[in-house]
Amino acid sequence: MSIRRLHSQLRATIVALTLLALAACATVPNRPPRAAKSSYGCMQTVVKERVPANLPDKRQHCLAGGLIARYCSGTEAYMAGAGKELKDLFGSGDPEWADWRADRVGIACARSANNDEELAQCCEQRGY
Repeated sequence: MSIRRLHSQLRATIVALTLLALAACATVPNRPPRAAKSSYGCMQTVVKERVPANLPDKRQHCLAGGLIARYCSGTEAYMAGAGKELKDLFGSGDPEWADWRADRVGIACARSANNDEELAQCCEQRGY
């Protein structure tokens, strides 16, 4: 393979990764103050303080994904959802594709919700 072709592929890869990163950082309306400085601390604080424990599993996933997107970032919400399923896969949990789908629905809801109540309504309207 020629050097010119390698440079072309490298540039295309960099552009694609940049666009992906920008899409993951899509903002949410009326973003509240960040819940904690570190990513893990932010995710943990949001789930502990804002996601009720007595809800059905998929509703918890939808709310957790959306609330982490609102109070931390969309990227951190994706990381939290994937990390939870990996923990379930290698731990004593029950990994489910539907859980991660519910997380992603919550993240999408966060992009259109102006507050936590609208986020919860969006999750409910989407069946979570």
